[in-house]
Amino acid sequence: MKLKLISYLLVLCIFTGCSNGRTLIYSAPTNEQIVRYVSENKLEDLDSIWIKDSALILLKDSLITLYSDQNEKLYDHKISWGSNGEGLVTVGNGVPYIAVIIQDDLMIKGAKFINIKYSDGTTESRGIDKAGLLISNYGLRTVSHMSIVNAVGEEIYSKRS
Repeated sequence: MKLKLISYLLVLCIFTGCSNGRTLIYSAPTNEQIVRYVSENKLEDLDSIWIKDSALILLKDSLITLYSDQNEKLYDHKISWGSNGEGLVTVGNGVPYIAVIIQDDLMIKGAKFINIKYSDGTTESRGIDKAGLLISNYGLRTVSHMSIVNAVGEEIYSKRS
């Protein structure tokens, strides 16, 4: 009986002794970490925002989720998509973000503002200075209508969900 107990304790000590007991804690990267990551990976980022405990980096054909552990080691997760190069590409339905890629044809037409109407009736308008933008949205609302207008207020794109 003593031998079984000693064997059990020995096995238990070996298993618990082999783990360092440290759990990784993830958090959003700093602005400096994001800039360094973009530079080191030679990315042409369109926009970036912090969402919860991570940062999102928007590229022309993908979205990178970037997060850091307590040792400042960076981790990334990439989502890619295809595009026909026309119209508007949206990724996500608005919870907790909306990623919008504005194709060249809309930029040539003078895209200046994006207007978003959510399922709860609220609206949001943002200026367009790059061919892509990320919009955070922590509510349970989804996008019901999106439009793009030029500098004189003419609608050049409209999409209902």
